[in-house]
Amino acid sequence: MSAKNKIVHTLSCLLVLSLSSCSAQKKITASDTLLVQAKVWSKDEAKQVHYSDWKSYPSVTVNMLKGFKETQPQLDKYGGALNKVFKATGFFRTAKQAERWWVIDPDGHPVVITAVNSIRLGKSAGSEETVNEKFGNKEKWMAETVNALKETGFNTAGSWSDTGAIISNNNASSTFAYTTQLNLLSGYASAAKKINKQRKKNSVLSFILDDAFEGYCNEQATKIVRLKNDANLFGHFSDNELPFTHKEFDELLATDEVSGNCYLAIVKWMKEKGIDTKNITRKQKEEFIGWLAGKYYETVSKAIRTYDPNHLYIGSRLHSSAKDNEYIYKAANDFVDIFSINYYGYWQPKAEHVANWDTWSSKPFFITEFYTKAEETGMSNLSGAGWIVKSQTDRGIHYQNFCLQLLQAKNCVGWHWFRYQDNDPADANADASNKDSNKGMVDIQFKMYEELIEKMKQLNNNKYALIEYFDQKK
Repeated sequence: MSAKNKIVHTLSCLLVLSLSSCSAQKKITASDTLLVQAKVWSKDEAKQVHYSDWKSYPSVTVNMLKGFKETQPQLDKYGGALNKVFKATGFFRTAKQAERWWVIDPDGHPVVITAVNSIRLGKSAGSEETVNEKFGNKEKWMAETVNALKETGFNTAGSWSDTGAIISNNNASSTFAYTTQLNLLSGYASAAKKINKQRKKNSVLSFILDDAFEGYCNEQATKIVRLKNDANLFGHFSDNELPFTHKEFDELLATDEVSGNCYLAIVKWMKEKGIDTKNITRKQKEEFIGWLAGKYYETVSKAIRTYDPNHLYIGSRLHSSAKDNEYIYKAANDFVDIFSINYYGYWQPKAEHVANWDTWSSKPFFITEFYTKAEETGMSNLSGAGWIVKSQTDRGIHYQNFCLQLLQAKNCVGWHWFRYQDNDPADANADASNKDSNKGMVDIQFKMYEELIEKMKQLNNNKYALIEYFDQKK
């Protein structure tokens, strides 16, 4: 290994990284240990971003797996493995076979969702100029980008992608699946606050029980009717990172809107439980948030399925402590097809998390955001929650290590990398979490990070063989 990357290579030892998604404990065994240097992201009470000192994190790559032989099966146009056949319905669906969950593509083949978020062009003047110089126009950019992503083993466009350009680029022989982001609660809350300025500071969760929320969801869902027969549509996200956390309980209770439906529901709930604000526990707050989340998922899923009964409902991208709240999973279980989870703060998926998600629900999950940023780019890397590592090679090692854990988990059906392109420092319209950071597979000049791409490609193109390797291990 290169000394530049500061990867410590320890020979003749066993690294055992384990995950349990069902009752059986599986293990990744490798002949070597890689220790990757990384900095951990955090925020202080003033919400200022800080990074730790460099620390070493054990990692495993495909080449280190004992007894694994690289095998790339033939794939259909959706990226599904042709050597396995399920019932074809013409749309994406989920199925469980021998304790492992799969996404089944429209042609009836199992597919591991390997997606990329934000496949779209930047909005700065420089970005538009670069596109015209490098590709000629937006249409050619999309065609070349999809081809490059498919060659790297990706098969789906995640949230905030240019779905219009993807739909236009899809044809009978070359397709790329895509997702929608409907922003149902966030959109309703924004509109309601403009009407009633007294609610401007209210928690977005306080709007879930509004009498008008269901009608808004139905109105917005009429916009997806045009997509209901598109086989290339993977599924719908209803929102992103809603604050389903125990801390939000206090925000809901502190509202001035004491006659509002949500406030009255909290008061009634506490009275029925025989608790008050002086003795309420964190677990009880999580229980109420779970109940409220259930009302949300019931409302949005009903609207989505009314206007598009053919496609998957893939949740609201849980994050932070929401992903640890069992009441949310239990309440949402009857309404979502796949739990979507944005996963930050951990070098790799924790065995406890994966096991809990399997225990708390009867549905699969996928990770819908994760990434690292390389110091060597010279970007500030202060925005966003991803790790900082030394190099693009280290980013690739992290990708392989992270995804190897997911492939071992039988309740996982894939992942979404955040994101396609680096943040453009010249984009004045970018939100605060997407400024001047190396999150992309390509830089702002559309040049690929070859070391990262190489390792992504190796893992992605061997994902079906890796699943067989893990499932056969005892």
